[in-house]
This record gives sequence, C-alpha cells and structure tokens, in this order.
Amino acid sequence: MSEKYTPSSDLLAALEELDRLKDLVTKQTKAVHLEVANDLKANPELTNADVAEHEAIPYTQETVRKIAREYGVPRKRQPTVRAIKPKKRA
Repeated sequence: MSEKYTPSSDLLAALEELDRLKDLVTKQTKAVHLEVANDLKANPELTNADVAEHEAIPYTQETVRKIAREYGVPRKRQPTVRAIKPKKRA
C-alpha cells in the first residue's frame, strides 16, 4: 500500500455507495429470478423460450433454463439422452 496517496473522503463515500448499490442489484436480481421461476411454475404450458422471447425479459432462453433448474421448476418433458454404456443385468 502506498503511503504517498490517501483517497479523498468523497472518493471513499462514492466507493461505499458503489458497494451498497452492487448489493442492492444482487438482491434484486435474485428476486427477479425467483419471479421468473414462479411464473414458469404457475403456467405449466409456458416454455423457457416463451419467457425469453418477451420484450421485457432481459434473459436468453438458456439463462431462463438455468433459473428454472435452480428453483426446481418441473421439466416440460423427460430427458431424452441415455447413458452411453448400458447397465449390465445381474
């Protein structure tokens, strides 16, 4: 740390405000993600693509899919990918 420089009180106050706002943005982002998940849960016919295509939603389809997984939104269909190596019967 340099002993030659001491930040001004205005700079320190601005940095504190920046930290406060970052925390606020993080909190609000989590709230928005929860509401996206709630909309998907409340409307079973609604797809991730439907949500992502809306002009008010700033997320891609992949981001909406990740939000849905994070909040336990039921899948619209079962996964179609199988294991490469089948299990042996006993």
